[in-house]
Order: sequence, then structure tokens, then C-alpha cells
Amino acid sequence: MKIGDKVRMLRGSEEGVITRFLEKNLIEIEIEDGFGIPVLRSDVVVVAQEEKNYFEKPERATSRPSMADESTTKPQQQGIYFAHVAINDKQLSLHLVNATDFELPFSVGEDAQGDYRGINAGLLSPQGTVKLKNVQIAEFDQWPTLIVQLIFHRTGYFTLREPLQRRVQFKANTFFKSKATAPVLNKPAFVFRIDEQTGKPLDPEKLKESMFMRQEEQGVETPISQLERPPREVDLHIEKLTSAYDTMSNPEMLELQLKIFEEKLDQAIATGMDEITFIHGVGSGVLRDAIHKRLSKIKNINYFQDSMRDKFGYGATRVQIK
Repeated sequence: MKIGDKVRMLRGSEEGVITRFLEKNLIEIEIEDGFGIPVLRSDVVVVAQEEKNYFEKPERATSRPSMADESTTKPQQQGIYFAHVAINDKQLSLHLVNATDFELPFSVGEDAQGDYRGINAGLLSPQGTVKLKNVQIAEFDQWPTLIVQLIFHRTGYFTLREPLQRRVQFKANTFFKSKATAPVLNKPAFVFRIDEQTGKPLDPEKLKESMFMRQEEQGVETPISQLERPPREVDLHIEKLTSAYDTMSNPEMLELQLKIFEEKLDQAIATGMDEITFIHGVGSGVLRDAIHKRLSKIKNINYFQDSMRDKFGYGATRVQIK
């Protein structure tokens, strides 16, 4: 047994997590209500990881969402969070929350005056949470910097994401104003998103400069057409982008499609276009989802939506640019 193990009472149905080892063969476990109780080691059994994974695995939708669901541009709350849930008026429990559809191999530790002290590590399932530790509110000023490291994994094809590493030091002036309902946990908590990108607005002038610089670095004269407006409808079907698509893997095709999408979107913003439509097809929805995810992080976008149903059967996305 070790701190953090989930255990079950042999003489009852209660379950909890080991928080401390006490004297005389006693351990303290925290039950669901947040209370710590002392029990004999011999009166509990560790819940096997395989059992935890099976029973805690979130249900996956088996039906295809309706057209009304597909056309919305406001996805459900998602991201990766630290959430401090109140146990009582003196203690908070710190949780790592995975409100994404990625599996997350993770490691969380503390910067202990220049040394690193590990707290917890493992595999966090999609829409899953893990409790890291309890903290005392009275000791807020002494809370160490948290260090979290994550790897994004999903079985099958997906757009590769860089591993994430964050150092988080909570400050009183923002911490106690962050009260919200924690995703997945669905409990009041002090919530901080740790995977959020800045989403800074793109500067059209800087985009123009970067387009020129890319050409100059390659020793190529910048053609005027580079800064001409792209067509209002950009077809991202792979056969429209390259004749060598039959020799490419699915990840390679997706990479090329997203590259063209980003180039044309940059050109549209740089040349002052107010609207552009990307034709991606229906298919498995991988390209559409990747495009919508990237659009949701750009503040130059007024809105985007599935478009041109009659022509493309919702296989296109119209983007309204600020």
C-alpha cells in the first residue's frame, strides 16, 4: 500500500484513498465526502488498477450527433485543469482534470526550494480526474510551484500535439476569484486551465512581413500573387492539393491539408477579407474537427459554422473574419 492508493473496506461498502500512514498499523483514508478516517490496514484492500479503469471509464457515445449538433460552433467545455475542491473551511483537495478525449500520461510534482518532489504520475483517461493531494488554506503563502508534464495520446490517427509542461504558482489575487464548477467533477472549485493557449489576435501587417521573410530566407523573389487574396472557397480535398496523394499516408495527407488551410487563412486575414469558406468534405470528420479546433483559438475570427449544406452536405466551414 502507498499514499494515493484507492482502497475498499472489507467489512463494508465504503471506498477511499490513502492519505496518511499512522501508528499501530493504522492508515488514514479519505472517503467520498472528504472526511479522513483511521482504519486498520488489515480492514481494507487495494482496488486493482484494472478494476478502477473498467468502472471509471466514461461512456462513449455510440450514436452520431444530429446535424443540429454538428453545426454548432460552441463545443462543450474542454481542456486540462487544476481544480481545488473544498473539503471543509480549512482544507482543499487538489485534482488534475482531463476534460478532453485524449489519454494523458502525466507527471505532477513540486518545486521544493530548487529540488523536485514528485506527487503523482500515471495515465489519466479521457474525461477523467485524479486527486493529487490535500492542501491547507492557511498555508497558501507557502504553497510550492506545481510542475505538470503531459503527453497527448489517442488510438488511431490524430493531429500530433507537442508534450506539455507547465509551472503553476498560484497567487492570492487571482486564486480566490477563480471559483467555478469544475469540469468532469461537476463540483464548486477554484479552477485553473493549464493547457490554454493565448489566442492572441493575428496582426495582418506582421503576417505580410512573415510571408515576405519566408520567401527571402529561401532566396526566392517574393511574387506579388503571394499577397493576393485567396479564393473565397478553398477546396481542401487532397486530390485538389497534390497529384501524389496515392503515395501518402493518412497523417501526411492531413498535415498537407492543414498546412494549406493555415496558409489560406493567413492570406485572407492579411489581405483584409471578411469571409472565407473551406471545403473539407464530410468523411470521418477528422479534418473538420482539426480546422474547428484551430479556428476556436484565433481571436481574429468573429465566428465559424458549418455551411453550404445544399452544395456540400455540411462538408464546408464558413469563417467570418473580424
